[in-house]
Order: sequence, then structure tokens, then C-alpha cells
Amino acid sequence: MTRPFRTGHVNLNWILLCLAIVTGCGSSATPVTNFAQTPPVEQQDFPMDPARRSFTERLGFPEYIIGPGDVLELTLRDIDVKREEVTVRPDGNVSFSLLENVTAGGLTPTELDEALTTALSRFLRLPKVDVEVTGHHSKLVSLLGAISVTERAAAQMGQGRYSLKGKTTLLDLILNAGGATPDAQLDNVTLVRDGTSYRIDLQKVLRTGDPRENAVLQGGDIVIVQGASLRSKKVIVLGEVARPSVYMFPEDARVMEALSQAGGLTDDAVRNDIRLIRVEDGEPRMYGINFERLATKGDYRQNVALRNDDIIVVPRSFLGDVNDVITRIEPLLTVLLLPASYRDLYTTGGGLRVDTGDPAAGVDFTRTLPGTAKPAGEGDQDNE
Repeated sequence: MTRPFRTGHVNLNWILLCLAIVTGCGSSATPVTNFAQTPPVEQQDFPMDPARRSFTERLGFPEYIIGPGDVLELTLRDIDVKREEVTVRPDGNVSFSLLENVTAGGLTPTELDEALTTALSRFLRLPKVDVEVTGHHSKLVSLLGAISVTERAAAQMGQGRYSLKGKTTLLDLILNAGGATPDAQLDNVTLVRDGTSYRIDLQKVLRTGDPRENAVLQGGDIVIVQGASLRSKKVIVLGEVARPSVYMFPEDARVMEALSQAGGLTDDAVRNDIRLIRVEDGEPRMYGINFERLATKGDYRQNVALRNDDIIVVPRSFLGDVNDVITRIEPLLTVLLLPASYRDLYTTGGGLRVDTGDPAAGVDFTRTLPGTAKPAGEGDQDNE
């Protein structure tokens, strides 16, 4: 008969601090923050940086603002046509024909045309100049999340970084990138600007035509289109797996996915006694999962649904109570924050390992997750 789980004395502040610290850890999967709790805002609440604006109104029409890194095609139509392709330098200047260090950054193509024409008139009679922006590189935005990828020749699609080529709204960006996927939550689009996150309801824009939440973008913006499968659940996998680390998973992730993402179990793993540490009601609790039953008998009750901040520990021998396990994994949780040179001090066979020591005879402190089979230590019966 399995003994009841004993919590004992736990330094709760320590475990909560560890869970808070590892929130910032990197992982092999690209994390995407869930801003579902951020309240909606109106467009007029979006502050804009004049230096990052991609357009200005000229005679009632938006016109692109040139910036460093943009590529310009400058044409001088005199007796012979002279055409040059120049890149705006970091100081915002360009050189063309007889002119050196002409300011281009912050001007529209029309304004630069006028400036070049005026400057060249000192050397030429009635010069005729044309300015065209052929490479927009000075103002980039990032698009992440539930974005479709379809076949379209010579065009960027899907998630990635996009150049602003003029006045561009959120909806413009998403449509030009291929549109949203069927599971996209257009009523929960996130705009990250200058370190502040805003929740935007684009579904309202599509439903009513109300443009107030269809924010105009500026350089440096990050747009995240939430989706049903978006990775927003952080799980720590330690012990006898190929790649112990912190991983991000979608909402419906389970233990099998976490172990697979971590590269699978090593030969030394105790497959019938994997532990799951979970904070419930402010208290850390430890559960036993019998992966052997899942792998060999198809007992999918062992494939437990994961929660945010779960810790999965795959031991190489018996683990005691939750206090004992926390004590043992403390350096492993800490080392995830350290450079690789320090991580090697805690490495065995290429990954973070838990030295669990000798088992205590006849003692088992784990409990069973609701809906799963018997906890580790009980007999495996085919008729269970």
C-alpha cells in the first residue's frame, strides 16, 4: 500500500523564487508571451516616436520618410541621363553627382528631389532630378504567431521581419504576410512598442469597419498574432533526458511532448518513476508518472496534461519527498542561468543530471495525479 504524500517543511519562498527566476531563461523553442490579460486600448493611446515613423502627410497623402540603410535610385536628366544607386549612410547623408554629404534622412523622396535640384542648380542649368526608394531597410517590424504561408512567387510570407514602405497598419501587415491562420485569435493581437504591450481587437475592425484599433505601425514594432497552438506554457525538464532545459509548449501540451522535446530518456532513466513537481495552492507537490506503462501498455492516463511552471524530473534512481528533490535540483535550476562554462561543472554525459543516491527501503512519498494509474512503487497489473 502506497504511503500518503508528505509535504513536510518546505522553504516555499525559495521554490517560488526559483520558478520566478527561470521565467526569464532561454530555451530551444521560441518563447512567445501571452498578453491575454492586457486590456484593449484605442489607437489614440499608442504613442509614436517621430524618429521611427515611416511616413508623413504631404498635401493630404502619406509619403515615405527616408532613413539610414535605405537604398535610393537617383537620376539626373541632363544632356545624358545619369543614374546612380546609393545607400543612405548612418549619418543620414548621401553623395550624388557633384554633391557631397546631402541630407536625405528624415526627408521624403519629394523633399530630397527638391533639395538635390536646388543644390545642383549651382552647377547646372535647370537640372531635372528623380528620386526613387528601391530598398526600404530603415524601419523594420517583426511579425510572429499564427500567420499563414502560401505559395506566392518572389514575396516574403509568414512570420519574420518586414520593411515598412509607407503608412502601414496592423491589418495591412498581416494581409501582406499571407493572412492569419484559421486558429488565429484576431481579437487578441498584441502590439509591443517601446517595451509596452497593447492588446488589439482586429476582429472588431473586420466586423464593424471601425479603424480605431487598426494601429499604424512604426519602426521597431513587434506584432504577435495569438493562436490556439501558440507556445505560452513554460515547463522545466531535468534529469535523465538528452537535453535538460526550459521549454515552451502550447496550451494542450502533455508529458510525452515535453520528454520528446528534451530529446527522450537516457539509458539510465528510471522509466517507471518520473516525477512531476507542481505548485498548487502555494505549496509544491510531487507526483509520480509511470512512463513504462505509457510506452509498453498504452496507458495514456500517464500522459498527464502540463501546467505552466511544471518541473519534470527524470531520475536515475529512487527520489524521496519533495523537500529532498528540491534540495537536489536547486543547483540545476540555478545553473540554467549560468554560462556554458559553469554548466559543465554540473554535467554528466552531456546533460544536467540528478544524483539521487541510494533508495530508502520501502519508502515512497509520491502521490498519484488525478486520473492516472497507480503511483510508482505499486505493482503493474495487466488488468489495471
